[in-house]
Formats: sequence, C-alpha cells, structure tokens
Amino acid sequence: MPAVWKLRFLALLLSFFALGFFGFQRFHSDHVPLSDASVDATLQPSPILIVSAFFPLSKSKHTMSEYEGWLCQFLGRITTDIYFYTPQEMVPLVRKCRGHLPITIDTTFATPFDIPPLRDFKEEYEGQLALDRERKIHSVPLYATWNGKPFWLDEAVKTMTRKGRSYEYAFWNDAGSFRSTHNYTDWPAVARVREIWEEGSRLSEQKEEDLLFYPICRVPHPNLKSWSEEMGPIDGYLSEASFFGGSPKTVAWWRNTYYAYHDHYLRQGLFVGKDQNLIHSLMMLFPSRFIGVWLDDPEAPAHKALVPLQVNNPTEGFLGTCGENWFYYQFWFASATARESMNRIWESAARWSWGGWRQRHECRSTRVVWIKDLLQRQFGQDWRPPVSSIVH
Repeated sequence: MPAVWKLRFLALLLSFFALGFFGFQRFHSDHVPLSDASVDATLQPSPILIVSAFFPLSKSKHTMSEYEGWLCQFLGRITTDIYFYTPQEMVPLVRKCRGHLPITIDTTFATPFDIPPLRDFKEEYEGQLALDRERKIHSVPLYATWNGKPFWLDEAVKTMTRKGRSYEYAFWNDAGSFRSTHNYTDWPAVARVREIWEEGSRLSEQKEEDLLFYPICRVPHPNLKSWSEEMGPIDGYLSEASFFGGSPKTVAWWRNTYYAYHDHYLRQGLFVGKDQNLIHSLMMLFPSRFIGVWLDDPEAPAHKALVPLQVNNPTEGFLGTCGENWFYYQFWFASATARESMNRIWESAARWSWGGWRQRHECRSTRVVWIKDLLQRQFGQDWRPPVSSIVH
C-alpha cells in the first residue's frame, strides 16, 4: 500500500476512535444533576408512570458493570415518567443514566426489608432458604426485592398523587430488563396501552380499571386443576414478574391482595420467597382480573404458518425474531413506529450474526390473553376458580 494511502487510512481510523471515545464521554458526563424529584418542564405530562428500583445484592449472578449498562439502556432512553427507589449511594448512577429526563428518586428505604410489608419478617425470611429448591442461586435479600414490587408500585402512585400528579396507568418495570440495543422512547405507548385494556375488557367483560397485566410464559400443568387456596404458593412458572401493572385502582388492589396472602402463607411456614409462585396462586384465585400476552400461545392467529426457525434459541420464537423472548412485552407495548424500528434492528443484527445466512421472520404482534380463558383452555371449560377466604 502506497504511503499516502497508509496515512489516509490511519487518519480515518483515528477519527473513528475519537468519535467513539468522545461520544461515550459525552453520554456519561454531560448530564445535568437532578434533584430527587425533578421533571423536565419541556416534556409533555405523561399519563403513565413507570416504577422501578435498584438495591445491589451482595450475592448476584450479574456484575455491577452489567447492571450499569442495563440501567442506562432503560433510564437513558425511555422518556415516560419514572419513579425510582434506590439507596442513597446509588443516586449518582441513577442520575448519570437518566440525564435530563423526568424522574423521581426515592431514597426512603436503605434496603428492601425497610418497607412496611416486610420490616417485621426478616427473621422469618432467613428460614425461607431451607424451603427453596433453588437456594444455591437465591438469597434472602433477593426474596425481599422480589416481594417489594407490589408495595413500591402502589406507594409511588400514592406519593405522586399527594404531590398533585395523577396517572391513568402505572407499571412496574425491572431496572435490568432492557439488556440490548433498542429504540423505545415513549414507552409503553399510551395509545397501545389503551388499546390493550379495551381489548382485555371486551374479552373479560370486566371494567378496564379492574384489570391487571402480567406477561405469561407458559400454562400450568393439568394436575393443578384441583389446586385450592390452602395448598399454598404454586412452585412453577405461569407469569413473568419483570413487568406488570394497570390502573391506580387495580395497583392498590394488587398490593392489598398480594400481602394478605404473603402474610397468610408465611405464617403457615410455606415458601413465599419467590414472587412468581405467589403470583401463580393468585392468578388461579382471581383469574378474571388478569390479562396478559403469551408469545407461545398456540391458538393465536399470529402463529399461523410460523414455527421457530431454531430450537432453543432465546431470540427466535413462534412470533419471529423478537429479541430476547422473555422481554417480548417490550415490543408488544411499543407504538407501531417503534415496532417497525425494532424489526429493522433485529434484522440487521441477524444479518451480521454467525447464522446470518438463515432466513429470519419479522417479529409479529399477537393478541391479548385473558387468564381465566387461558386456564379453562388448559383445565377444561368446567373449571372454576378456587374459593378465596382471605380477600373478597
């Protein structure tokens, strides 16, 4: 290669390095510090509140560096109002990731065990490890973090209401749930949320304000048809707990119901450390109040003529190439424009992957599922919810 071309190539290479370096520095350094309850006045008021929390665990399968990256993917791009619980020492990280976007940072609780529903149960939680078949990968503080979500969601809504700010919908979103590149900003999209609740109301014949959303990951085993309240939390997966919510009225109902059963089962010495087990049981008891989305729904029209292209590939499911299947609800709650953008991102990523020669299916949007209907599909149309003696 002639010397002049070598010099030009070197100059071009250095310019790319400089652009990447200074762009990274600008993203992390130029954020204006925020007060613990601040809103950018240039942004339109949001009818949706997202609530989240981050309490670092001494025992975790993820590094702090990973959590920082995920936090910034979430806080740095989503423009919806966010209410965030975290200990004081994590505030600088939250501010750095959020930048000028609207947020309320709440440092009231130093640990999850400081919240009112759990503060009297720390000793009982120590005994929960012995009941956990996954005790090697779980911890007592993790149990508290999981079980704090219904309180944090409802309490944030009530706090904002006292400050004169009310919302149509409130959703819990795990702080580490945005793990890859995305173009979601105005998320969940207001029009899309209203559309989902309207469809859920038609399906269930329930008022929209009475419906609670949870993503569904699988149906329960047929032998659970005979499950009853006194049998306790169900060890198995029905829903995901990384995202859920509804109207403020339903969020308050969920908090009261969740902790009534949490306390009841804990006093009986049953395992309540894993929130999904308790959620599973409550869906069996109150299925009429739950709606969701199920990526693997075999009867959904969106599944017709479409099968997974690769077995056990977490990014290729029955609805196409949709990123991590566990987080399909992120795509599902986005606007039509954002969904188109994400399909382009996934198509580009697939093209440059080792399997880029394989055909890819565009990610599809599927229908709302009503949990009572889903359970009757599994258990038979004669199935009826067990009687609840704790909450009416």
